[in-house]
Amino acid sequence: MLPWIFLVMQLLFALLFFYLALAFLTGAPFVPSTNTVSVTMVNMAQLKKGNRIYDLGSGDGRLLFLAAARGAKTIGLEINPYLVLYSNLKAMFSPFRKTVRTYWKNFWATDFTNADVVFVYLLPWKMEKLEKKLLKEMKPGSKIVSNSFIFLHLPCTKKDPINHVYLFTIPKKRI
Repeated sequence: MLPWIFLVMQLLFALLFFYLALAFLTGAPFVPSTNTVSVTMVNMAQLKKGNRIYDLGSGDGRLLFLAAARGAKTIGLEINPYLVLYSNLKAMFSPFRKTVRTYWKNFWATDFTNADVVFVYLLPWKMEKLEKKLLKEMKPGSKIVSNSFIFLHLPCTKKDPINHVYLFTIPKKRI
């Protein structure tokens, strides 16, 4: 019996590393934002009650819960099923169980036409591709809040250079 337990544990550990590597290839590895940066991102978004928020690579769901506390409906998209399970369990036992959702999904296959705000913390070489996707799909006036990295062709509306947080607003006239 003991060898079977060790085998299962090794397989689960191997899957964890697989998903960590997969996240690095598709967008970014799990690197949690600090509390200060997370609060700055949510403040910069100037959320209103009922806003629909997407967090791309939502990790532990930190931004989702901060946004939900301000009355937003939040959707986390995460490629690592371990983090999805963790976020959903955390939501289940929180006051935000009806407004925080995390899905095991690749955000590149998601439609953002109903997004009011998108939070991102991706690797720099994925930002240009994401910029094209979000410009094509998001409605004018929608906001993108980025941790650490900027979009090359989208003008920055507001920035916090101390925390490396940048706000971009989808323009009426597309670039």
